[in-house]
Amino acid sequence: MQEQHREFLISLGADKTPHSGRVLFDHLKGVHDLLRDWDNSDDVCAAGLFHSIYGTNTFKHQSLTDRAKLVEVIGEYAEFLVHCFSTRDRPLFESIEDPLARVQLMEIEAANLLEQGGGSKTLRRLARMKSLSNGAKAALNSGVV
Repeated sequence: MQEQHREFLISLGADKTPHSGRVLFDHLKGVHDLLRDWDNSDDVCAAGLFHSIYGTNTFKHQSLTDRAKLVEVIGEYAEFLVHCFSTRDRPLFESIEDPLARVQLMEIEAANLLEQGGGSKTLRRLARMKSLSNGAKAALNSGVV
């Protein structure tokens, strides 16, 4: 994780925001680290680091609403993935027409659920997706993070 990203998350209060029995920062870093370990691109890793910063359908807290500010920090494509993660139909992102973006969003969802230790039904569905990275498939199939 880049120091600039860590500092930005802390400036948004991610180190104080409750999430899954701990703080949001720890969850976001965990998702980022899984994506990195699965050899995802820098854009996907950055998107994973900020995946729920706008809130989601299940995590309602919005740490940030200014999309332009996040673009400044992580770039346009990574922010696009973050916005899609926050607003589109999870976990399979069927409304995403770009096949690469769709797979990248499913990778982020897999890391998100694995990092939290939940969503077994969804994880089984994701594990059947042939387009996920080898690292994601291995983690999903073994149930080990």
